[in-house]
Amino acid sequence: MLNKLTIIGIIIGCAISILGAASMVTSLNSPNEIQEDTATFGVGDLDKINFNAPENSSQSLTVIGDSFDIKITTPDSNNDVNASFKNKASFSWISPTGGQTIITIQNTGDSEFTETYKFELSRDPLFFTYSILVIIAGVVIIGFSAVFSARKPKGF
Repeated sequence: MLNKLTIIGIIIGCAISILGAASMVTSLNSPNEIQEDTATFGVGDLDKINFNAPENSSQSLTVIGDSFDIKITTPDSNNDVNASFKNKASFSWISPTGGQTIITIQNTGDSEFTETYKFELSRDPLFFTYSILVIIAGVVIIGFSAVFSARKPKGF
């Protein structure tokens, strides 16, 4: 017969293991992560975006402001940009090779600028390992709770 602490431990351990398994399945189904954001920066501000782009990933960037300098460095130098712009600049490219992408935007105008981007990023390779560790933690909780039905430890 299972006692109350054993049942509670088994439920909690199963819930943790299920969360870890769901996280692992999600990371295997979609190895790339999509990041979208809109940010506004003041006069003279600088924004530096640095990320790992996977192979054949789609990237897009739109900047709206009085005047600004943009420098884009990609793994494939065919998509690199280093120029000054006024009012609005839109960029969209596909990275044929995976690697480091660095984007630097410097506001050179008299008003703030707004950037809107959508990047496809490589997921952290350790994410799969984190999921396995969560599953193991759930199994350990189930194991400890099973001890409560085998014999009741002193103090409980």
